[in-house]
Amino acid sequence: MNTHTPVKRLLTLFLVSILFMAVKSQAQVILTGSIVDKDNRLVLPYASVFNKTTGKRAYSDKGGFYKISAHQNDVVIFSFLGYVPDSVVVQQSLGTETRDVGLVVETRQLRGIEVSSGLSPYQADSMERRAKFGYILDLPNHKLAGESTPQGAGLVFSPFTRYSRKEKQKREFKKIYAKAEMQKYIDSRFTPLFVSRVTSLKGDSLLHFMQDNYPDYNTLRNMNNEDFIYWITDKYKAWNKK
Repeated sequence: MNTHTPVKRLLTLFLVSILFMAVKSQAQVILTGSIVDKDNRLVLPYASVFNKTTGKRAYSDKGGFYKISAHQNDVVIFSFLGYVPDSVVVQQSLGTETRDVGLVVETRQLRGIEVSSGLSPYQADSMERRAKFGYILDLPNHKLAGESTPQGAGLVFSPFTRYSRKEKQKREFKKIYAKAEMQKYIDSRFTPLFVSRVTSLKGDSLLHFMQDNYPDYNTLRNMNNEDFIYWITDKYKAWNKK
């Protein structure tokens, strides 16, 4: 009888256990998703994504999308200028885990406004949004360090240059906010109910017409309701001939 067999078995089990733990410790999850304003769904560019467990940090891109490596049960914290940080706990042990995050503006940043009864729903909503995001929209864009430096002089780099993370956040957010306001203005006038009344279209036909003839912001801004009705009518006549 081989007295070494139990020892060999125990040694084998021990080695397998070590190998299993090593593989498990190296197993990674790619945590990914988008970071947006929870109320208005505006994307938050260059937001901080910090894995508190591992100490690793990443940032969302211009479109608010992020990606960071993690392990199961890691705590990942999301933060953006003027917003309350939020966190998630990684659930998966392998593969890709998608977690979209909606951040909330810090209460102390909000300012009350008086809305006149003579304003349109869009105007009232726009004023409220402007008040909500004024803390970042009102911040001036800092010039690039050395931008006005005489030729040949040494460049002095400042933490407040446009290439700093917070400066990137601010500049890109202003662009996103402006584009979102333009789209909200268009959607406030180019509504299914209004277009249906002008064209008598319903259902899928109405949806397809609106998709094919979505108006330009600057064009719409220069049209009163009467001109807009004529514009829709002309577009409908051309679209109906296709």
